[in-house]
Amino acid sequence: MAIRNLIEVLETLLMQHEQMIALSEQKKQALIVNNVELLNEMVNKEARLLKLIVEMESKRVQAVNGFLAEQGLKPASSTRVADIVRMVTVAEDKLALSNIADRLSATVEKLRALNDLNVKLTQQSIEFNDFSLDLLAGGYDDQDYVYKRPSDQTYPGHNLKIFDSKA
Repeated sequence: MAIRNLIEVLETLLMQHEQMIALSEQKKQALIVNNVELLNEMVNKEARLLKLIVEMESKRVQAVNGFLAEQGLKPASSTRVADIVRMVTVAEDKLALSNIADRLSATVEKLRALNDLNVKLTQQSIEFNDFSLDLLAGGYDDQDYVYKRPSDQTYPGHNLKIFDSKA
């Protein structure tokens, strides 16, 4: 009975992680095309979905503890799905649990890879923005761009800037 509950919880977790992958793909596209509004929307949706995943993870822990209690074992936080698969005696449940665990593991790995890519894209975007602001704020020496007579020192403190960062 508890094993069926665990399988249902894992299936829900798999569905939620697949939704998270879809959101991460959309977030990646928003980062690439620099669509800030879409990026904000995706981040908000991810936050709501992450809250649901955390709740479902709590239910997963309860389902594992329920299964262990049903087996007469003490609940342990270190119990893995592979350990539970070995304890299950019904072949159908064993196969279903094994399959859902493998699919969930693959989905989590894909999500992790997408997240790493999105982090790199975000970092590149931040670096580009910093570079652009440095150019606009006068991060260059105006003598390199404007000719001045060497003997003309009438405006030694004059600094040409496109954007005044002190304003």
